[in-house]
Amino acid sequence: MAALACAALVAACGTSAASITGASGSSGSTSSHSSGAAVGADSSTTAWTEIPAETASASTGATAAMINSANAEVAADSTAAEDAGGYDASSATAITLSGTSASVSGSGASGSAGASVDGSTVTISAAGTYVVSGELTDGEIIVAAPDADVRLVLAGATITNADGAAIDIQDAGTAVITLASGTTNSLSDGAARADASDGAADAALFSSDTLTITGTGGLTVNGGYQDGIASKNGLIVTGAPTINVTAADDAIRGKDYLVINSGTITVSAGGDGLKSNEDNDITKGFVRLGAATITVTSADDGVAAATDVTVESTTLQITAGGGQANAVDEGKGDPGRQRSSSSEATTPSPKGINAGVSFTQDSGAVTIDAADEGAQAAFVNINGGALRITSGDDGINASSGDHTIGGYGEVDSESDDGSVLTISGGEVQVGNAGSDGLDSNGSAHVTGGTVLVSGSVGSMDGAVDANGETTLVGASAATAIATGDAVTLTDSSGTTTMRAAFSAPSVTVLGLSEGTTYTVSTTSGGSASVTATALTTGGGPGGPGGGRAPGNAPAAPGSGS
Repeated sequence: MAALACAALVAACGTSAASITGASGSSGSTSSHSSGAAVGADSSTTAWTEIPAETASASTGATAAMINSANAEVAADSTAAEDAGGYDASSATAITLSGTSASVSGSGASGSAGASVDGSTVTISAAGTYVVSGELTDGEIIVAAPDADVRLVLAGATITNADGAAIDIQDAGTAVITLASGTTNSLSDGAARADASDGAADAALFSSDTLTITGTGGLTVNGGYQDGIASKNGLIVTGAPTINVTAADDAIRGKDYLVINSGTITVSAGGDGLKSNEDNDITKGFVRLGAATITVTSADDGVAAATDVTVESTTLQITAGGGQANAVDEGKGDPGRQRSSSSEATTPSPKGINAGVSFTQDSGAVTIDAADEGAQAAFVNINGGALRITSGDDGINASSGDHTIGGYGEVDSESDDGSVLTISGGEVQVGNAGSDGLDSNGSAHVTGGTVLVSGSVGSMDGAVDANGETTLVGASAATAIATGDAVTLTDSSGTTTMRAAFSAPSVTVLGLSEGTTYTVSTTSGGSASVTATALTTGGGPGGPGGGRAPGNAPAAPGSGS
């Protein structure tokens, strides 16, 4: 499959610049397939608008590893010692902050050969390890060291800048920030900017180059101007840091990619919580979440990616737009169409997870409470773990959104747009206040796992809706359910028990064996006996566009194949 994805991205080069282009001038390294995608791309500022058919096929029913291998290469620049919160003090330069001034001592205290101080501004201009401690009440640290390996260690540092970034990494070959073991640190900026020009630092912690944040210490970031932590290239969080971010706009943003391998991350955002918005290279613009504990509260999307979101071993909790209790009025927008993660919308539609190409979960526990859709992408792949959604609109929505999918083009709202929802494992629960629980503007396939959805099949705004081909075996039970209920599903082979994540007057269970009789029991609603059947919704099997099953190439519109 990785080879297929690789071939898909290389093949995409043959499309027009408006369909897919590569980025030029990026300092981040890329894998062979991402390099292939960039060949011949002359317009790095043109956003891609079509998901190539090869990429669509490679994204259908994919695992996180398959998606990740087809994207730009990511490698953290930190060492094992830095990941553990350590550093070599003997060779480091010490930067001691004090009110509106600072002092420099150690091997890098020679001005142009290391760090210099001008009033309340500390400028680092050469390679080295710089240990920062103390408090700067109105000032900043600037890194201006082209091609240099710069390592900042925050060891009990508090930096506030009323009209600029607290830390501004303007140029560096390698940039690593280590949160020293046993320390707490704080970075804040004000609501105004002395330099508000295009490309200037718009976050309290800002980097123009790829940035790695690691260590085991703590960091609190207050982004009063726009973003909390932002990189114009890639942003990687690794080690075991504890990071808390509050931001006027996006909390943590890596333009080329945002990768959180580990740590405990808590964010509160006036815009999106976690974000990657590179939209001129389909191998970038992704958010990759690993073995971290992440809590997101956002006014807009919880996790937003121009391309892909992958989840592996993550404990992720999202409240977007106030959650289901603040459900978006469907009359204010088109719930079947995705708002591009890189564009501004006149009407907020806060989604839990919003990905332009794919959302893939292999493991971990994801809990979403969203005012609009819970999770939305052209290709949704749930392979394992637990996904629990309460939403104001569709729980899970597979939709091409503002893009088109190769071989399908522009279609109306009732036709197959080429998107695919695949659930092959894990536990999925969806409680939706409006529209559909599981909604695919293309195909929908539940081939494994246990899926519990509020409502019944066959009703308007019901449990499941799809415009294309379906593989859905299940049953609806007129059994009430309340949040926290023990829900049991029993057949001749045994009993499966879940803890209900939502309340509803009836439920639909998917992932069953056709023709088998089950007893569905809930703590609140008693029990019901149901027999699993193949469910037909929307376009149904062989419906408009024919759809595709996981692993198959897309059918041509109207072919019925």
